[in-house]
Amino acid sequence: IAVGGMAEVFKARSRSLGGFEKILAIKRLHTKFCEDEEFIRMLIEEARISVQLNHINIGQVFDLEKIGDSYFIVMEYIDGPDLYKVLKKCEAKGYLLPIEAAAFIAMEICHGLDYAHRKKDEYNRPLQIVHRDVSPQNIIISYEGEVKLIDFGIAKAAQRNFSTDIGIIKGKFYYMSPEQAQGEPVDHRTDTFSTGIVLYEMLTGTLMYRTDDDASLLSRVRRARFDPPR
Repeated sequence: IAVGGMAEVFKARSRSLGGFEKILAIKRLHTKFCEDEEFIRMLIEEARISVQLNHINIGQVFDLEKIGDSYFIVMEYIDGPDLYKVLKKCEAKGYLLPIEAAAFIAMEICHGLDYAHRKKDEYNRPLQIVHRDVSPQNIIISYEGEVKLIDFGIAKAAQRNFSTDIGIIKGKFYYMSPEQAQGEPVDHRTDTFSTGIVLYEMLTGTLMYRTDDDASLLSRVRRARFDPPR
């Protein structure tokens, strides 16, 4: 049902005793990532954390599995488009997302992030979860009106591949906080900043950093240099 820079996603059906069935999403990582031992190690570590997240505004992760040389993540299936597709549809039709809808989506994202940022382990120790990749592609809007943030489990592991995949670098830089673009340590505040960028894009119908030049883009992101939304 979807193909991205890191994985392809399938719609799946889980069957069990008594005819019980459940629709799931299977995210299968591309081969180049499966061959990276450090990436897989980080992915497993993050998956252990992400399976503990159970919130209406977070796409739930159920399992991380391996068949042969392929790693895949078993996830909640969310019936609806991502925010990127919604914004592209608005652009094609020549209108902006209503302010009320943009505010609602941003509010729901913040609810999910607040839950994740405050999450503690069984010993009441903060898990210090940071998504690191809050962007329209990782926000799903279900046809029932739910807003869900996905991919908590792979964002941190994916960071180490930015330096080797130029396409990922450019696409992600648009939504990075300045400290993240500088390669500095980040905490929950980087997710808050990225949510603000998403809100900016929903309200204005344009990217916050309007440049296609790689060097100029990186410079602007590191200085948070952008036009006021008005």
